[in-house]
Amino acid sequence: MKQQTISQLSEGVIAALEKQNYASISISHFKQAFTRIERYASSKGETFLTNSLARRYLFDVYGWVVDSTATPSAHITSQLRVIRILKCYEANRSIPGRVFSKKELPACFSNHFDLYISECVSRNLSKKTIDTRFMDIYDLLTYAQNKGLINISGIDECFLDEYLSIRSSLSPGAMSRILSSLRCFLRCMFANGYTPRDLSIFIPAGSRYPTKSVQKLWTDEEVKSLLQGVDRSDSIGKRDFAIMQLILRYGMRSGDILDLKMTDINWDNMSIQYKQDKTSAPNALPILDDIGWALADWIANARPKQASSNHVFIRLTAPYCGLSGLYSILKRRVMYADVATSGCGKSGPHSLRHALASNMLAKRVPTHVISAVLGHASPASTMVYLHSEIEGLRNCALDATEGLI
Repeated sequence: MKQQTISQLSEGVIAALEKQNYASISISHFKQAFTRIERYASSKGETFLTNSLARRYLFDVYGWVVDSTATPSAHITSQLRVIRILKCYEANRSIPGRVFSKKELPACFSNHFDLYISECVSRNLSKKTIDTRFMDIYDLLTYAQNKGLINISGIDECFLDEYLSIRSSLSPGAMSRILSSLRCFLRCMFANGYTPRDLSIFIPAGSRYPTKSVQKLWTDEEVKSLLQGVDRSDSIGKRDFAIMQLILRYGMRSGDILDLKMTDINWDNMSIQYKQDKTSAPNALPILDDIGWALADWIANARPKQASSNHVFIRLTAPYCGLSGLYSILKRRVMYADVATSGCGKSGPHSLRHALASNMLAKRVPTHVISAVLGHASPASTMVYLHSEIEGLRNCALDATEGLI
């Protein structure tokens, strides 16, 4: 493929941005940035965007050293993205989406890690489970590298005790998951001859570490305030309201809402049918009237028509891809509703799933029905969500004076 000049690359990128319906002001900013690069190249007698030219441009114009370990400012980050887009378009004639920092594994442990992930895949674990185990084992191996270890065989009981003590102080709510991930990893290492002993037997029970963080106990008034505080006169309000309805009425997990596709909504039989991200098990929910109207309002009146993504909930600016998370949306709605969250336990989207289960139990809804709504395969999985039903616990309380003489 013939190498293109900076001017030709710029024209191609602008055409691609327009095709993806980027806002006119965004396209204008890109044009200005491309012009600055082209002028700098011209002043140096160059016409192609080489790595050397990009480095010199960033240093001469913005004082930024590409190999610097310092955190770039927002302005430098935007310039880096401009150059990345030009280079990506030059390589494959496409525009990359926004990228997030990728965690690199210590090279000395990469083979061990790849083997473990392959085993997770062969066991048909869900992508979300594999992703969380990636992070758990990444943290373990990074800590091992920082301690000077270069081989898995250097891990022993003392190392594990030290590491888990530190992790339990930093992430008490995640210890049950971390312990499980480490057991599986160490069992895999022993089975494949990388450790002389099965170190998984030295991973203690979760009861040795702090229990999970308490979830916020949402009152009916606070839940109502969340919904009433959403201004549905604009697109973002219509989207957020539909998302909040799915969380509050169905207790849907964040991952399931983010992955929900347009084809998962069956308007003919008024149901939502989807595969759960956490368990890969199918789930079907009837479309209640208020949820149906909220979804219809978002899809028909606010969801960008030019979006090619099949996700129900997407960004409102180009590129029109799916959302990356729901925490910021809930945080915004909590702020607007003026709901107190400080010192009340975790108040993320999952806390509302707990709240739904607790409120259903308070209304004497049978456990198997609650399990069906939450998408659990067994009622036993639902019991962890029901510990916060205070009124029910009060009814079970014994009289402290009973039996005293």
